[in-house]
Amino acid sequence: MAAQALRRHIGVPGLVVHYLTSVLGVGLLVIPVLAWTTAGPLSLLAWGILIVYSYPFALVFAKLSTLHPTSKGVAQFVEVAFGRRAGRVAALYLLMTLLAANPVLGLIAGRYLLAALAPGASNRASLAAGALVILGCIALNLLGLKVSGRVQLGVLAVVVGVLCAVITLALPQGGTANLGPFAPHGWSALGDCLLICFFGFIGWENAAPVAEEVRDPARTFPRGILWAVCVVGVLYFAMALTVALTLPADQSTQEQLTGFTRLLRLATGADHSTLGYLVAAVLLVLTTNAWCLGTSRVVFALAREGIVPRGLSRVSPRTGTPSRAVLALVPGYSLTLGLLVATDSNESVLIKASSAAYLLVFLLAFLSAMRLVRTGPMRWTIRLVTAVTVLMLPFMGISVGYAAAMLAAAMLVEAWLSRHEREPKDRREGEPQHEGLREGEGLHEGDQERTGPLGATAWDPASHPTSYPARETATPSHHHPPDRRKR
Repeated sequence: MAAQALRRHIGVPGLVVHYLTSVLGVGLLVIPVLAWTTAGPLSLLAWGILIVYSYPFALVFAKLSTLHPTSKGVAQFVEVAFGRRAGRVAALYLLMTLLAANPVLGLIAGRYLLAALAPGASNRASLAAGALVILGCIALNLLGLKVSGRVQLGVLAVVVGVLCAVITLALPQGGTANLGPFAPHGWSALGDCLLICFFGFIGWENAAPVAEEVRDPARTFPRGILWAVCVVGVLYFAMALTVALTLPADQSTQEQLTGFTRLLRLATGADHSTLGYLVAAVLLVLTTNAWCLGTSRVVFALAREGIVPRGLSRVSPRTGTPSRAVLALVPGYSLTLGLLVATDSNESVLIKASSAAYLLVFLLAFLSAMRLVRTGPMRWTIRLVTAVTVLMLPFMGISVGYAAAMLAAAMLVEAWLSRHEREPKDRREGEPQHEGLREGEGLHEGDQERTGPLGATAWDPASHPTSYPARETATPSHHHPPDRRKR
């Protein structure tokens, strides 16, 4: 089945909404409290470092997406810079990372939603609610980017307005006494805090897979990224400062996950926990929806190249959506969800486990950018973010081991794919070559080669002129003249 192209219809407002919904979420609702509990006032330094780092970070991805606007995203950058096999390893690694880490957003959304509707529910019940949220976002993506984009824009405007109101009302309730001592757990806690806060900035690269649907990428990406970075930076630091001034540092895991509702109580003077849970759930649903969109485009791009089954590259003519790639997220996310249910773990374990995996994705993109952009002021920006990314790796701890294991798995899968793609060619070279074929002979063999294992390269008749001669000019060597006596 032939792959189809996606439509270019995302402008600056649509790209800004996609950026915001990709980044905002746990970075506003959960991570500020986790970071505050981990490092105390020192967490504000971690937020400041990452906010400053995020603009050149996002700018590099915008530049690469402008140069190579395709749904493959980071994998395309790596392929152009380092070759086809390196690009395929990056593609597989990126897909594994997305499928393993993305469910955390939907699971936290489900936890907030269940806290509003059924307080005191078990962890497994919360995981089930999160799974339903993820399925709902997958269904919304099936309606098409225009429909889901309009829903995202309207709901995002309301939710951000509520968050700004809560921050404005809660901030005066705090005091600077909370800011001392500045490093209550020692300066070594800065590393753990950077690891936690970094998860809040994962999402800038999520615009790369939708670059194929962006109108005039050279104009749209720079404008969209500037607006998005400013909004995210202000909201993140305002929320982190509000948490630091108003909440105690010693909180349980459950209190860390529901810190926003405590801020709402401070802001209004009443217990509006149900409203707080619902607002948090809606914001995280938006983020989950944006990540389902980006991941489905990566699946679509890999299917188009035969790295995953080619049937997933079909685009719906009615909605312009790669519907099969979207539906493939259901089994793709199931492994992570199944492991959490089996071990009765909550989604917070995925934050630390996946941070280094994403950091390695970014490092691959930046190393590619160093080879692809060698002139102009952008090359200094690329060198800066590459150096900072390398310096952050040692702080990732055991998460680096998870990332290395996934990278090794991606390399093994790519080697297996390459070996199976070579097998049909090796068989052809080992087969005896005949001067001619009877009419119809070799067609099944040609058909087999045309499909190949997992999307091998299509058979080209021009490259096999002796093995598959044209029927109009072929003269079978074993042809005998007709028997005149029988005539």
